[in-house]
Amino acid sequence: MNAAIAILAALLIHASEADPRPSGPVSIEVHDADGLARAVAGLRGPQGGLIRLRPGAYILDQPLRLVGVHCVTIQGGGWNTVLTRRGGGDLFVIEDSGFCVLRDLLLTAADHNDTGSGIVFRGQSSSNTVESCRIVDFPESGVRFEGDPAAPMSSNAVRNCHFIGNRGVQLHSIHNNDYYIVGNQFGTHGTPPRVGCHLDHSSAGTYTLNYHWDNDVAFILGPGAHFNRIADNRFEESRREGVRIGAENATDACRLNIITGNTIHTNGKGTLGRHPAVRAWRAEDTIFSANQVFSWNTDQTRHTAALVLDPACRAWIITANTFRHHTDAAVTLAGEDHILRDNIGADDD
Repeated sequence: MNAAIAILAALLIHASEADPRPSGPVSIEVHDADGLARAVAGLRGPQGGLIRLRPGAYILDQPLRLVGVHCVTIQGGGWNTVLTRRGGGDLFVIEDSGFCVLRDLLLTAADHNDTGSGIVFRGQSSSNTVESCRIVDFPESGVRFEGDPAAPMSSNAVRNCHFIGNRGVQLHSIHNNDYYIVGNQFGTHGTPPRVGCHLDHSSAGTYTLNYHWDNDVAFILGPGAHFNRIADNRFEESRREGVRIGAENATDACRLNIITGNTIHTNGKGTLGRHPAVRAWRAEDTIFSANQVFSWNTDQTRHTAALVLDPACRAWIITANTFRHHTDAAVTLAGEDHILRDNIGADDD
């Protein structure tokens, strides 16, 4: 009996040495980068836990990886809790993880970084939330969802965040369905980002109350994005288009989207009268209603048209919009089965 107890004790000691991480939820407060890295590395499986960061500066030379964990909250003290990725690469990588929350943080990249994003979700990562964060100066994206086309992500949320000066696509959602993207800002105080937000093959989501300013293109929906509600946003002061739907020469259409109640103003800043405010390729069964398209600085910024549909578009309902300050016709319709009615500033049928 004593020999058996000794063997069992030895096995338990060996297991503890092999995997010293706690077996249940953790609650940890950290105050430096090494402590944060150890806390994240100590997370395991479904037990999850809370990692609370005290205000201060956290300089990170390696990504913080959450792989196969669930129910984890990483919470700062606000935008005085600054995580900086040094040397290039991503800051957070979250893979095959769900019900995780990142909240009240300022994430930034060092000045010399050429690659990397602030937060990257991969694999089967669903029902995660990024909330009340400021994400600044990453060369690729502030947040990226890289879903699997065979099994897309679902139910991820980005709320009340500031995306400032991330030079690629500030928020890039790829194969990420049933999303909630609400109340964010996408802008810059320097070099214009390429795109504010791009919903690529991302469907059945809600995109509302977001502000976009001073990007090359404020917002792209598609290709392959269906059943979305794009409502009550501001798409403004872009160098090119305010909104693109679909993509030129794309094989995947965008279907059954609702685009309503948006303010789309002062776009085409790069060259006067060269770019439309809204351009669509291969978009079908779309409601475009109760939007305002105009310029508040007409001597310097005017779009060519409020809305341009290419020949592969079909069955749009375009109604109750206001179209102002275009250099050419307000609406250019190609394709078939469109309804254009009761708009201000357009020649309605």
